[in-house]
Amino acid sequence: MKTYYLRNWFVLLCFAVLACTVSCSKDDSAEANERLEALTIEENIFQLVNSHRADIGKEPLAINYLARELAEEHTRYMITQSDISHDHFDDRANRLFDEENAKRAGENVAAKQRSAKDVMEAWLNSSGHRENIEGDFTHIGISAVKNDVGQYYYTQLFLKQ
Repeated sequence: MKTYYLRNWFVLLCFAVLACTVSCSKDDSAEANERLEALTIEENIFQLVNSHRADIGKEPLAINYLARELAEEHTRYMITQSDISHDHFDDRANRLFDEENAKRAGENVAAKQRSAKDVMEAWLNSSGHRENIEGDFTHIGISAVKNDVGQYYYTQLFLKQ
């Protein structure tokens, strides 16, 4: 009997997945592909940050999901402004202090670099950005979002717990 029910559930699950796949619009598919591409860039930035830190004898950073969420909100804000900024950084830092018991916070922003490697190069060639990447932090949140013309905007939020 158990096999019969399991098989029915499996068939139902396959049908549901197929229905969702077929019913998705091209816009949904394009949005999903764009998000996957952004995740890949974010993951590459994360790896490059930790690789650089390892090269200079620093501990790797861990992902912090609140920092990631705040980074994405700020990246989208910058896109609406069509400019990079640290506007409202104190609000983001205060949330990290309050909700994550952070002792320190820092932020890097950038725009229009085409790849993780390009944006990391830009940050490492800037003393303030480099200080954050190499700083006394334990966690990071990273966001990369494309604007309407396909240019990436980036935010990194750093915190020490």
